[in-house]
Amino acid sequence: MKNHILFCAVLCVFFYQNGFAQLEKGDQLLSATVAPYPTTTNGEKDFGVIAKVDAEFLVSNRLAIVTSAFYSNNTTFDNASGVTFNAFGIIPSLQYYIVHKEKWNIAGFAGYGFGFTDRSFRDSQNSAITVTTLGASAQYQVASKWYLKLQVVYFKAQNISFDFTEVEGIAPFIGISYLL
Repeated sequence: MKNHILFCAVLCVFFYQNGFAQLEKGDQLLSATVAPYPTTTNGEKDFGVIAKVDAEFLVSNRLAIVTSAFYSNNTTFDNASGVTFNAFGIIPSLQYYIVHKEKWNIAGFAGYGFGFTDRSFRDSQNSAITVTTLGASAQYQVASKWYLKLQVVYFKAQNISFDFTEVEGIAPFIGISYLL
C-alpha cells in the first residue's frame, strides 16, 4: 500500500511540474473567445455577438504572432431594428507578454486586418472593411494545457467600400486557450 501512495505522490509531483509550465519560445496556442455586441440601428437597440478564433505562435518567450479569424452578428439575441448584418475577417497582430508567470500572464497586443460585411448599400450586397485592434489580454492556467482567457479590446471597423466607420468601441472577450 505504501508503494502505491509513493507512486501516486511521485506522479502528482511530475504532472504538477509539467502541467503548469510557463509559456516559452516555440509554443503554439489556439483560443476561442466571445464578446457581447450591442448596437443601435435606426434608433433601435440590437444585441449580438462577436466571436474570435486565435492562432498564436511565440517567436520569443515574450513576443507572439497571432492570427485571428472573427465573425460578428448584430442581432444574435435581440433584433429590435429588423436589420441584421454579419461581418467576417482576418486580423494578424503582435502580442507582447508584459507579465509572464508560471500559471498566468498578461499581454498587450495590436493588429490590423481585413474582412467584409453583408450590410447592403446601393447596388452592393457586400462591403469591404479594415479592422484595427488594440488591447490587453490575461490568461490563467486552469488545467494542463488549458487556460481561461480574458481580453479587453478596442476595435474600429472601417467600411472602405463606402468610406464610413461600421463600428468602433471597446469589447470584453472571454474564452479558453489550449496549448498545442
